Amino acid sequence: MSVDNFIPTVWSDLIFRSYDKSFVFAPLSNREYEGEISGFGDKVKINEIGDVTVNTYAGTVNYEDPEDASKFLVIDQQHYAGVQLDDIDNAQVKPKIVGEVTRKVGVALADNIDQFFAAKYTEAGLTTDIGTTGSPISITSTNMVEYLGKVNQLMDESNNPTSGRVAVVPPWFIQKMTLAKIDKDTDNSAILTSGYAGNMMGFDVYMSNNVSHSSTTWYAPMFFLRGDTIAFAEQIMKTEALRDIGSFKDYLRALMVYGGKVVRPSALATLICASGSET
Repeated sequence: MSVDNFIPTVWSDLIFRSYDKSFVFAPLSNREYEGEISGFGDKVKINEIGDVTVNTYAGTVNYEDPEDASKFLVIDQQHYAGVQLDDIDNAQVKPKIVGEVTRKVGVALADNIDQFFAAKYTEAGLTTDIGTTGSPISITSTNMVEYLGKVNQLMDESNNPTSGRVAVVPPWFIQKMTLAKIDKDTDNSAILTSGYAGNMMGFDVYMSNNVSHSSTTWYAPMFFLRGDTIAFAEQIMKTEALRDIGSFKDYLRALMVYGGKVVRPSALATLICASGSET
């Protein structure tokens, strides 16, 4: 059999490396809970306390017991990728073959998870005057600054810090920014992450083809706080090799479980928009 010498950890590690490099959304989330999951259906408790009241001092001090404002991150997603190889044992001793197979599996898993993240636009708490799917904002180079300003205003009014603001937008949105001559940093930026397009109007902007959309009718770019607004945890549960008894082929499959939650809707804005014509 050609799967006798299969080493799961080798393939899992390489898949995870390729997968981790292919993300756009996930590196911008809070991933500190990943070590707390063991499988599909797990619940991870995100410990938080409620607001604290400030009172007028009149000679005595009263103490309150802060309310538990904990949230749960549910690992409710499980997806797999499977490929067919002529001989896994033979492929395993050829770095180029292993590298290409694991890269494609990793990219496919990452693409699936980025789409999951992009669908979280529906949980945005900041949506006033920045479009709906039924009435999207037509974005052009002439009104780009206006609407990015509105997003910033909503973030400010919800007491979000100015540092750590990020945006994930479709490719055409980047082009509109360029036409609007919005300043951005150079390619020498210290932030060298997949999809990074520069810092524009206070946002570190990332480009992704996975931004939720309906054909070209509307798109849902997301604006939020890095490492704070969205919590995410994932794990590659299994990487297995099998022999196909009906042929001389081998199969490789990897199972991923994950979950994500918008823990701070007041720090997530979604600009529902479409690409407008330039005159």
